[in-house]
Amino acid sequence: MTASPRPDTADETTAAVLDILGRVLLVTPEELAKEPLLGAYNWDSITTLEALVALESAFAVEIDLRDLHAQRRVDELIDLVRRSRDAR
Repeated sequence: MTASPRPDTADETTAAVLDILGRVLLVTPEELAKEPLLGAYNWDSITTLEALVALESAFAVEIDLRDLHAQRRVDELIDLVRRSRDAR
């Protein structure tokens, strides 16, 4: 069994996404880094929308709601933010 990848908290984008998700999900960024599976938290349609608005505002990007909702792990969501930022 291989360990699941954990986000690199030293990266500014990662740190910002962890902070935003932490505020939306009411957990610490450290908890998200330790347990990156979004389903382990109250990740539902409301929190997805809250995260969408916060991420788009913080990074000045547009993120497709379906793409955001399809993410299952914190690292996947961080990659989505990076791709959205790079596409501007």
